[in-house]
Amino acid sequence: MVSAQHDVLLRYLEAFNAADDDALDQFVTPGYVHHNNADELTLAQFKRGAAWYRRGLPDFRVEIQDLVEAGDRIAIRFTETGTHSGSMFGEAPTGGTVRLYGMMLYRFEDGLIAEDWEHSDEGDLRRQVGALPPEG
Repeated sequence: MVSAQHDVLLRYLEAFNAADDDALDQFVTPGYVHHNNADELTLAQFKRGAAWYRRGLPDFRVEIQDLVEAGDRIAIRFTETGTHSGSMFGEAPTGGTVRLYGMMLYRFEDGLIAEDWEHSDEGDLRRQVGALPPEG
């Protein structure tokens, strides 16, 4: 059985994958905070970051690999994929597929996403798009 929180998260990610940023508002609390490394972003700031990401990877999408729910938290392990069609860091677009792996922890409040914490490897993103030399 899918919980109400699980359903909210799936609909949130569906809107995110469809680049329907306006729809995200209905799934988060007014004081929503997105934590990414040392940054704490509002929903508006998060949307600007997502728009920047989509300029480089216009068909970008998130796919859940694992999901664990406990109390007011849901953790996911995900794969992000997209075609490198635009510059992200000043590099020339490669046209290749970018594949990144990460984890998110979501905290719910009154049935909506109140906070989330993202962990993904920006260095790997930079390497895949040619903005850093390959590891070796």
